[in-house]
Amino acid sequence: MSYVISLSTIPSRFALMRPTLEMLVRQRPAPEAVVLYLPRRYRRFPDWDGALPDVPRGVEIRVVDEDFGPASKVLHALREFAGTQTDILFCDDDMCYRPGWAAAFLKARRKQPGAVIALSGMPVTSYHPAAAPTGFLPRARLHWRATDPEFALRSWWIRWRARNPDYPLIGPGRRAYWKAGHADIFEGYAGVMVRPDFFAPEVFDIPDVARHVDDVWLSGMATVKGTPIWVPAFQREPDLLRGAHSDALHLGTHQGQDRRAQNRGAVEYLQARYGIWT
Repeated sequence: MSYVISLSTIPSRFALMRPTLEMLVRQRPAPEAVVLYLPRRYRRFPDWDGALPDVPRGVEIRVVDEDFGPASKVLHALREFAGTQTDILFCDDDMCYRPGWAAAFLKARRKQPGAVIALSGMPVTSYHPAAAPTGFLPRARLHWRATDPEFALRSWWIRWRARNPDYPLIGPGRRAYWKAGHADIFEGYAGVMVRPDFFAPEVFDIPDVARHVDDVWLSGMATVKGTPIWVPAFQREPDLLRGAHSDALHLGTHQGQDRRAQNRGAVEYLQARYGIWT
């Protein structure tokens, strides 16, 4: 089964993302391409001089005209592969995607050919308590013990760090699901597999209220199209890379609003404009 890996990045992370790119290139089965989309000009970084990052062999840089913000990691790929049944696996530039990560998506795709596949997904009520979840059943269920740093993960993590003291990893991804099922909103940092026709055509028309909360916007556009989001069981979320969270949007504010307020605003926009989650 063929697929491509798609992502984007920002200038302040150019020198930090190489470990992530190397892990993506080494995924098996091998992707047809690992594509890094970079805009000619960044809205957040107007002083960027246009110098491109040094990337490992096997990574293709596409310089594109439009800056979609964090959604650039998938929207440009949707355009490039429009009209095909290409599986696009998009992800963040600051995570450790261990061996077997991509294979887990391909395995889930065989069972769920018409669904968005995400290793991490949440109910919309986590973003807006008054919102209504979609009617897709069954629902994914978290393995809560896996979020406990004192649980079994702690022992292997200590041993792994002792063997690899210089590796730029700062902590294990601890969340996993014990029951596969549907979610309302996927979380892109863990990786998401889609196809170009999984989203409503308006997916490219990001309103300012949703520009920095791409997970809510993209999940909403999949819901508008009628595409379910499926979370497979027993797949641990990716690990974190040291220092790679530079200029992370979830740590900042936009127009005076923190991340929680931005998520809520995006949900309310989608409710009012498209009638979902109501």
